[in-house]
Amino acid sequence: MTAPSVFRISEIQYRIDNLPANGTFIKPFVTIEHSDSMCGGINALNQISVPWDLTCDELIYCLQGKFRLVVDQVNYELDPGDMMFVPKDNHVKYECDEKCVIFYSAYPVDWKQRAGITHVPGIDSDEMPAPYEKN
Repeated sequence: MTAPSVFRISEIQYRIDNLPANGTFIKPFVTIEHSDSMCGGINALNQISVPWDLTCDELIYCLQGKFRLVVDQVNYELDPGDMMFVPKDNHVKYECDEKCVIFYSAYPVDWKQRAGITHVPGIDSDEMPAPYEKN
């Protein structure tokens, strides 16, 4: 049996605290190295709008601030403690007017590799997985 993994927000708190306006920082905690089915982590945003084509199902839980997801010009707002499910194949915008922090979980774990994505705004390049090779 594989042991649980513990991830501490204190490891990235300095990045959240020092996030500039118009900035985003994503820390993938659970990756393909931990799970063969799902992934998840923390996303901090500060006065920004990030358009994205969603290629995976995603759960979003607001930890602090007010988070807004825009889909088809409809705003879905989350306050701390609120959660939403976002189905894949939506064109979305991750937005906030002030700093916010969300937890995200995505399925499948290798969504970036399957979609051929090599850059995600806010994820440090050394956190991006190697390309996925389909058999």
